[in-house]
Amino acid sequence: MTLPRSDNSWIEGVTDDVVTLGDPRLKAPTATIDAADAGDLLATLVTRLRELNGAGLAAPQIGVSVRAAIVEVRRTDVFPDRPETGLIELLNPVVVERSAATTLDWEGCFSVPGYLGLTPRAERITVRCTTTAGETVTSEFTGYTARVVQHEIDHLDGLVYLDRMPDLTSLTTAQNYLDHHRPAPS
Repeated sequence: MTLPRSDNSWIEGVTDDVVTLGDPRLKAPTATIDAADAGDLLATLVTRLRELNGAGLAAPQIGVSVRAAIVEVRRTDVFPDRPETGLIELLNPVVVERSAATTLDWEGCFSVPGYLGLTPRAERITVRCTTTAGETVTSEFTGYTARVVQHEIDHLDGLVYLDRMPDLTSLTTAQNYLDHHRPAPS
């Protein structure tokens, strides 16, 4: 199934203003961000994520080297069965606990456009972060949401999902994922 470029341009490797693999900004250290300074950046991340029709986006992916990311999982044509979340804003997040149990599942990334690969992630994580009001909170995430949160925090640590793959044998183009690997929608 080929999808229209306007809805899923990342399948064809097009992400416009997103920082992509090989750009040193994707691996640059990130600084903590003051909650009082985060409003405009978070708004930009939300707008861009929704334009891209993705599940998460981190500040380094738009060229800003600070510890800020957002997650908002929605169903899409490519991922029609994934569980949805509300908007999750992550300022200065740190994973403080990971379950020993992991799940191997497909991941893609706007910074590695056009590709997906099987990536192991902890099934459950606990994250400490700052709210937009400046308070420190701890939240637990499970399942697919935990996967996306880990993926975005990895960006804040200079990692992409390829760095987490045990090997690259499952790496495939997004179109081949759709044609040969995607589970049938339920």
